[in-house]
Amino acid sequence: MHTWTPVKRVVVPGAAEPAGATWSNCLVLGNEVMMSGVTAQTGTDDAGRALSTEAQGRLILERIDATMRAAGGSRANIYKLVVYLTDIADKEVVSQLRAGFFGPVFPCSTLVQVSALAFPGLTIEIDAFGRLDCDVAQAMQYYPGQYYPG
Repeated sequence: MHTWTPVKRVVVPGAAEPAGATWSNCLVLGNEVMMSGVTAQTGTDDAGRALSTEAQGRLILERIDATMRAAGGSRANIYKLVVYLTDIADKEVVSQLRAGFFGPVFPCSTLVQVSALAFPGLTIEIDAFGRLDCDVAQAMQYYPGQYYPG
């Protein structure tokens, strides 16, 4: 008999998938949290002006934080990011955003340049992965500068 891992779809108020969407914004499989690419939606403000990569990134990190909380965790549970930029020159902006969001202990992160994102005006998109049973910052306090022993 096969035992299935419980799967929970996480819906954040005000950030549900659009009607007809063929993806889930966030799934929790057991203790594993996986988020589809998080964006600043249209990449514009209420007046239709383009948001900077920094402004989009801040909004994205706020959404990632809200989604982790809705999944039952916190940003401390995030162990991996994949960052997509339309202009690699913005990598320093991303570094500053990560530093402000995560503090002294950072998750693993991949950063790549892509030719375009799903909607015009978007300049950054971030996938996030976490585990509800792991606090990355706390683990690093116990084993500073080392790999967590398995």
